[in-house]
Amino acid sequence: MMTSVKSAVSTCKDEQQAVRELFGQLCEEGNDPALCLFFCSPRYDLGKLKKEFSQYFADIPMVGCTTAGEITPIGYLEDSITAIAFSKDSFQIITHCIDHIGQIKLQDCIDSSAALVADLKQQIPQANGHNTFAFMLIDGLSNAEEMVTAAIGSQLGDIPLIGGSTADDWDLKETSIFYDGQFKRDMAIVILVHTDLPFQVHYTHHYVAGDAKAVITEADSVNRVVSEINGLPATQEYARLCGIDESELNISVCSNHPILMKIGGKHYSRGVVEVCHDTQSIRFACAIDKGVVCTIARPSEPTENTRRMFQQIRDEIGPVQLVLGCDCAARKMICEEQGIMEEMSEIYKENNVVGFATFGEQYHTIHMNNSFCCIAIGKETTHD
Repeated sequence: MMTSVKSAVSTCKDEQQAVRELFGQLCEEGNDPALCLFFCSPRYDLGKLKKEFSQYFADIPMVGCTTAGEITPIGYLEDSITAIAFSKDSFQIITHCIDHIGQIKLQDCIDSSAALVADLKQQIPQANGHNTFAFMLIDGLSNAEEMVTAAIGSQLGDIPLIGGSTADDWDLKETSIFYDGQFKRDMAIVILVHTDLPFQVHYTHHYVAGDAKAVITEADSVNRVVSEINGLPATQEYARLCGIDESELNISVCSNHPILMKIGGKHYSRGVVEVCHDTQSIRFACAIDKGVVCTIARPSEPTENTRRMFQQIRDEIGPVQLVLGCDCAARKMICEEQGIMEEMSEIYKENNVVGFATFGEQYHTIHMNNSFCCIAIGKETTHD
């Protein structure tokens, strides 16, 4: 019998050898998992990976995506591939694909989500928020995360959802999701996981709401471009609110001082992916509408914030065998710039985190940035 959850990593640059190593670490003979979930560097030849997955994993269900960094059993890496195997003894899993999300209409997305939930209730009638969670991978360049997340989250009821927007390092050209034996774009994959194991869903960020207020006075919400803040050119006013010259405004500054939006009494971050000085506009990783009132954040210490979250998780469900994590690529960049990446990597390793650096994070019905969200799975409960 395989353990409930197994994790694996390969740093080999050869696709065949990398997949062979994953298979050797994850799959015992005669004990195929219910699902293998992987996260890989976009530097791999995806066509070769697809071929090797087909050969080694054959009929084992596989879902995965490209990243801006891999969180592995040995810590944060780049140019690697990491994976998780969920055993059939501890998990029942249903996967659902939503195609063409860049053009999909809201009602069609809601209908597709409702069909997924109906399928879940038919296959696992006892499924509820205490024994089932949802994990989503969504194209990080689709500009569709808000609508898809809201539609799926609204249909899941009390079943918690987290997810990550797929990435391609910082190229912003082409991200990929692997599903049904193919690497594809413009899609979302929802994985419903039913288990008797204890689990908790959490998110965190290391920002504090500042006093500086920003009213979005001109924006293209479809393309996520803000051209005016407080009635002034966006780059000029954002820089002023951060206390710097306009010429100094860049992604790093914006990652340390993101816009915060208050939703349901909590602050959620809106990250920047491009500062366009020639047009004095800013492109965000989340949609921001004209008229929205925001706060410019100031950062706190990321590592202590993350440690507190993991301690809270252990207090709630005891020892943890896996944390499936989605960590914003901008958050990773901040840790690198501050020289604390090795410390953060060790924190993830100590807490059994496997996941990836994303272009955005999803939590229940909300799409956000500059955050870390996760599903922590505890160890088997004992019965007298």
